[in-house]
Amino acid sequence: MKWVSVNNGTAQESFELWETDTKVADISFSKSTRIARFVSKLSKRLFFFERRGLLTPKAIIKNEYGIKMGKVEETKPGTGKGYVELNDKKYFFVYNENNSGELMLYDEAMQTSLLTCSFNTLSAGFNKTKSLLDTKFPSLLMALCWYVFQPQGVIVTEAVA
Repeated sequence: MKWVSVNNGTAQESFELWETDTKVADISFSKSTRIARFVSKLSKRLFFFERRGLLTPKAIIKNEYGIKMGKVEETKPGTGKGYVELNDKKYFFVYNENNSGELMLYDEAMQTSLLTCSFNTLSAGFNKTKSLLDTKFPSLLMALCWYVFQPQGVIVTEAVA
């Protein structure tokens, strides 16, 4: 899977999620608010994103009803490693190891690789900041996790050995 930026000069930032040669979802962010519109074959959703915490910053995702769905935390700013909590499950992520632009998502104990997603086309903007939480990375990561871990079982991802 991979995220691709498709900004076209509008008042919104837009990204598409691709699996092989098929677009499976897109997300657009309003530049004036922290609201994102997510559209996929599964559903159309609105997500609200916030940033909280001074000493331990985290990005929060809420659904269209204002109910907290999850959060992203970096273990240490600038490391590209941290945790995603979504629907009461915790996952460990490693981003941009060896300057690959790839995200690897593992179970909480880092025993099983759950998915790989390329952020390569977006990584230049992420590398300019001290923390990934200052970018769209946490929002795209949470939307990706929400999409992939839907209970319908219609989505199949390849695990990396």
